Amino acid sequence: MAKYEEKLNIELARLLGELDLAAEGEQQVGGNAIDVAVEVDGLRIAVEAKRDFKQRPKAVDAVDRRFKQDLAMLGVALCYPDGATVEELDGEQLTWTVRTREAWLAGKTVAAADWQIGGVGDLAESLRQAPGSVADADKAAQVLSRGLDDAVQSLTAAQRRTLAERLDLPGDNAKGRKKATEYFTAAKRGMLLLAMAMLFHHRLHEHLPQDPPDGWNAKEYGAWPPLNPTECARDPDLIAERLNEAWRTILLVDYRPVFESALVGLASLGGTERANHAVFGLAKCTVRVAAIARGMRHDLLGRIFHRVLDTARYDGSFYTSTAAATLLAGLAIREEDCDWSDVNEIAKLRICDPACGTGTLLMAAAERIHQLRRSSGAKGDEDEALLALHLVEDVLWGYDINLTATHMAASALGMLSPKTKFSRMRIFRSLLGVKDGVASVGSLELLGGQLRLLADPGTTQVDSGEAQTPPKMNLIIMNPPFTRDSLRHDQFSRSDELNLKRREAELFDQLPDSRAAPRSGGANAFLVLANTLVDNAHSAVAAVLPTALATNPVAKGTRLYLAKEFHISLIVTSHDPERIFMSENTSIGEMLIVCRRWNGTGDKPPTTVINLAENPPSPVEAAAVAREIKSETDGRFSRQLIPAQRIAEGDWNAVNFLNPNLVSAFSEMAGIRGFGDSGIRGFGDSGIRGKLYTKPLREVATIGPDSREVRDAFERVEYPSPESVRALWYHKTDVTQSMQAQTDVHIVAKKDKTKKAQTVWAHRARFFLSYKLRLPLARVTSVIVPEPALSSIWIPCHTDDREAEQALCAFLNSSIGLLAFLGARDNRVPEYPNFSLDAMRAIPVPDFIHYGAAARDELASAFESMKEETLLSLPQMNQDPVRKALDDAVIGALDLDPEWVAEIRRALSEEPSITGRRFGAS
Repeated sequence: MAKYEEKLNIELARLLGELDLAAEGEQQVGGNAIDVAVEVDGLRIAVEAKRDFKQRPKAVDAVDRRFKQDLAMLGVALCYPDGATVEELDGEQLTWTVRTREAWLAGKTVAAADWQIGGVGDLAESLRQAPGSVADADKAAQVLSRGLDDAVQSLTAAQRRTLAERLDLPGDNAKGRKKATEYFTAAKRGMLLLAMAMLFHHRLHEHLPQDPPDGWNAKEYGAWPPLNPTECARDPDLIAERLNEAWRTILLVDYRPVFESALVGLASLGGTERANHAVFGLAKCTVRVAAIARGMRHDLLGRIFHRVLDTARYDGSFYTSTAAATLLAGLAIREEDCDWSDVNEIAKLRICDPACGTGTLLMAAAERIHQLRRSSGAKGDEDEALLALHLVEDVLWGYDINLTATHMAASALGMLSPKTKFSRMRIFRSLLGVKDGVASVGSLELLGGQLRLLADPGTTQVDSGEAQTPPKMNLIIMNPPFTRDSLRHDQFSRSDELNLKRREAELFDQLPDSRAAPRSGGANAFLVLANTLVDNAHSAVAAVLPTALATNPVAKGTRLYLAKEFHISLIVTSHDPERIFMSENTSIGEMLIVCRRWNGTGDKPPTTVINLAENPPSPVEAAAVAREIKSETDGRFSRQLIPAQRIAEGDWNAVNFLNPNLVSAFSEMAGIRGFGDSGIRGFGDSGIRGKLYTKPLREVATIGPDSREVRDAFERVEYPSPESVRALWYHKTDVTQSMQAQTDVHIVAKKDKTKKAQTVWAHRARFFLSYKLRLPLARVTSVIVPEPALSSIWIPCHTDDREAEQALCAFLNSSIGLLAFLGARDNRVPEYPNFSLDAMRAIPVPDFIHYGAAARDELASAFESMKEETLLSLPQMNQDPVRKALDDAVIGALDLDPEWVAEIRRALSEEPSITGRRFGAS
């Protein structure tokens, strides 16, 4: 068998070679034979193969031995199917897992879910993506951030200011910071331009042509080829001179977007001893970073950027993770979208990111196109160089307001093919701000057909504010800015901020359906922009968006707008508590969405909703998930098909639960169309004995005021007084453990808010709903206090019927009530949802007019008998005797099927947003 395995290994290496990978079977390295050695981005990948899928543990052991022998940084454990032959290996389904040296050192085991299945072509794509798993981007970003801080500290205040001004980088004094530090962040951005040029220099050096370019002479430009970055950094006194000479010489070849601004920054420092010390330290730092980051892949750029420049609070710039970018591009760009075997057809495509940041999504699109091109049978260095040329010069378009971001995006695109000479790049810096008395709102100016561009300082590009109108796009792929309206443009003066908001309003007011999508937060504005940029025929919009956009009542206008203009083809959300986000520098839940122009006849197809149980952390795993989604095979996710009518009505609540049966149950409970008329189904065939009749809570009770109004009108006091009143101020899960709660503080009206306090006090209540729930710890969703009160974290719920309030409290603390409570929640952070008043008003509750007073009284009696009983936390609901007793009361009062309710309880107790753990984790 061993001899035949060797033949299989040699054949596998040959097949990988046909797919343009440098692979050698049975390669001798350091006295040991690696089954198949593959080199990608300068990294050796040891592929250790076994015959028969049962041999997977042995394949992993073989990879780990290569790590122990220090023969590789990265390995792939692979198994051929039993009975595989050399002659038919190209058609076999293999199984493999990518393993890093770090995972081996940490003693990490390989789970069954870590294994991928596919053909040789799929394996090749995993191998190409694999270096992204071993490059320690976080470590590299941390090292570089420290190096930048040290470099800026070495500069004088005057040098920082000059660097910032020469590179047209805004100072930090908009909010009145001390002058000694007002240019620190701006200077750090400037030094980052130098650092990125140094890092690109590391990557580029080995690809420079052997012969000097036209215009070169040794007297003016020095030696050819120019010194590499390590040689430049050998003498602190000569560092600036040597970098200047090397970069000016490289510019004779090309790469202006990378090096011209860096040369301006270098010159602005003046060549003093102090400046040279700063540049020398930074150069030494980039040598270390280049060694850590090996292939200088684009995932590093975004992580560096958000770690170094924390601007997301003000401009909403959340940088897409490479894994999410790979997943989104893999889903948005399809095999049927183009004849990928014809490079001239690819050259006609137009793909744009109007908020491109560091270019992660554009790079992911490029890599997806390369993969589709290879799958079509095209190959060869010349072919790849031609494709890279078309991608950079014709296909990929990017806009951003940030000089440092566009510089990084240009660097990333340049890395597509470092040896290819580009005459132009479609990366542009758009103006956000007020210049010469005219307000410009960045890429959103394209809503008016044109936008003002800013040239990189020191370039030959004319900064004239002239028209720049891109062609119609086939695909908009973006992670648009998202932040609160109160923080948008907060880096500007108040007058400039108002001018910018007026300008934005002007642009939208001139559009048809201008009010269809609320614009607060910026992301919605970019969705409207995307609709205007894409072609009216065969085009798509793919975006990273906050998951809250799918559920928040305020965002319903945006959902209706998108569903009207497009077919919502695909929504992907994360129910992985370890990674609810798709961006590098955010902690809120995010989703991927793919919308396509619908030109078909008849009804639109349903929307596929994918809820991920595990959010892939690496490009390799993300590519595998994309394949599983498209092939409609099982994966670490749930799949739902939501009727187009429901999507068109703004019901996107399918994102709220990993278990699709909970979505179906909630939808029927809430009276949402699309599930037939036979009652709730999904958990087997038991259903319910009769239809569950509900109505929105707003038809039963008055809800409010918002707790912010209470905090605005009242303040806590330590001791009671004639002016004080009692309030339920906290929701401490170690204190509030039953449906009967007690007020816990004294409050008094604020001195200047007496009248408002009187108005708010008039809305006091006994019955309260929690508007914030930390689901893994919470025990109750609603409570009743003995006497009417107010609260800072609970929302008053008023009825004229005390028994109805008790019945509602019992219902909402049952398993069915929890489903009603969570079914339409705002999923900003799934396990810590906040409920708006509108969301609370829509909670479906029993229709006691239909059921009658007896059902109401039965539930009220259950409340009275159990109101002081301690409930277990929500993750323990399936073992909680009190919760089961409440469920039994609901079953009896509403004539529900006990088995069905038990299944609801069990399913909720397993939901990741409730447990705070990955699905299935103990």
